[in-house]
Amino acid sequence: MKFKIAILLTTFLRDELLYKTLQTIVEFFPKDTILLIADQGYGSEAKLIEIAKIKEKIACEYFQLEFDCGLSFARNYLVQKAQMLDCKYCLLTADSIQFTKNTQNLDSIIEVLEQHEEVGIVGFDILGRQSWEYYLIITEGFKLIKSDDYIEYNGQQFKQVDVCRNFFLAKTKTLLENTWDNDLKLAEHEDFFYRLKSTSYKVIFTNAISAYYQDEKSTKYLQYRNRLYSLYSTKLKQKYNIKRWLIYDQPI
Repeated sequence: MKFKIAILLTTFLRDELLYKTLQTIVEFFPKDTILLIADQGYGSEAKLIEIAKIKEKIACEYFQLEFDCGLSFARNYLVQKAQMLDCKYCLLTADSIQFTKNTQNLDSIIEVLEQHEEVGIVGFDILGRQSWEYYLIITEGFKLIKSDDYIEYNGQQFKQVDVCRNFFLAKTKTLLENTWDNDLKLAEHEDFFYRLKSTSYKVIFTNAISAYYQDEKSTKYLQYRNRLYSLYSTKLKQKYNIKRWLIYDQPI
């Protein structure tokens, strides 16, 4: 069977949250789609049993990666798998992003990507999660600048931005040409979009497609997540020779 969209789902040390999120993906599964899961946590027989149940309901592949290989590596790995499956588009998501009826129909977004070569990524809304749709420049840090600019594609209004949240539909070739930095296991977000900005691809945003954010703060997960502030934001600043990580043009 040929799939048009690969859903790229990364997960790490939040198995119970993963199982809940998978149920929402099954319920609101877009057509012509395959779910690809990259797990950099611990393997277990119980997890394999849960994944087997999912595979009975939807097209799904599960990949157990090296422990703590990093978010960037996991995403790049899944993009490569999407290419191998000849999926033209990738829907980036995570174990904390739960699908709703407003996630299910991606046809109009596919049409925009099909008909407009310059559009590389269409960002979507995550209810319960802080917006992150801005223009992005570097001063003494990554500066987020509010966008009030809109563009119309196929009768739909989209906000023009440089960066969006990590829930978006992208051309697979866009993600192959602009990969995540594997040295940044975390703090990869601004780096990825800033480098994308130097390409010919545009990033646009719509809240017509949305999902729901559901967190689970397990102790083990937080132990690794907190390295964002103690280690990887420092790596990011060193990479760009900047003094600060984020600068807000206006209060968020």
